[in-house]
Amino acid sequence: MKSLVTIAGFDASSGAGIVRDVDTFFSFGFHGIAVPTCTVVQGPGGVGRVEASSEELFRDTLQAATAGVAVKAVKIGVLCDESHVRVTARFLARRKGMPVVLDPVLAAKNGTPLITDEGRDACIDLLFGKVTVITPNAEEASAITNARVRTVKAARKAAERIHALGPRAVIIKGGHLEGDPVDVLFDGREYLLYRKKRLSRSIHGTGCSFSSALACFLAAGYSLAEAFIATQVYLEKLLESSYRIDRKGYFYVSSATERTFRRSEGTRENTRGSREIAGGPGSVKSMEMIRS
Repeated sequence: MKSLVTIAGFDASSGAGIVRDVDTFFSFGFHGIAVPTCTVVQGPGGVGRVEASSEELFRDTLQAATAGVAVKAVKIGVLCDESHVRVTARFLARRKGMPVVLDPVLAAKNGTPLITDEGRDACIDLLFGKVTVITPNAEEASAITNARVRTVKAARKAAERIHALGPRAVIIKGGHLEGDPVDVLFDGREYLLYRKKRLSRSIHGTGCSFSSALACFLAAGYSLAEAFIATQVYLEKLLESSYRIDRKGYFYVSSATERTFRRSEGTRENTRGSREIAGGPGSVKSMEMIRS
């Protein structure tokens, strides 16, 4: 089985980070290798605090888990501090030619910081030039570019500025934009915009779900544009089946929500998952292409 690696935080409530990523990887038919940069103390009500893994523990875990493994793609989320960035950069330098998706997570939904200022600067300097695509939301794009991103026009401009920092492509997620959400993909030559409806519920881990699914499609051989659209379709289905694990906290998602147990009949096949990419890349639909 082909292996994908996630480098991110550990959320014990299974809403985000490496647990959410591995859930996605396995649902698409990939083996998931999970390397935590930190433990995030949180539940359905949000993040309480963050305890970073030591540089030695993180480095040794990453090395042991991937030794001798043919890694087909890497997804990077919360990096916590400069030491995690340096170790990750060295790992990527030794593993060239595979898709790398960077979700530059700066803070939790409740505002709790998830990376130091030094870590953010190191991420820009050491990782941006090594990734296939970076997937900030509008607030993260604002922090990276030091310019407010609230409209599609501003998102396009921010994508250009982030692209100039090194990544081969940029996807700015539009959940924080004014009006209906519009995700903007810029590959240095063209824009691809995906318009969608705004949901009324607050769902935990959507950024992790997006970036890990994108990594799956890229690992399966999809072009960036095809992977972008396929990920959007996957997310729409996923968010429709979001659920709560308490009465009033965040909603959660899982790729297993269509899996049910039946007495004497075993387990019904997950109608999403690996079947969705088994046929390989197809035509790109439901998109708006705009040349720069």
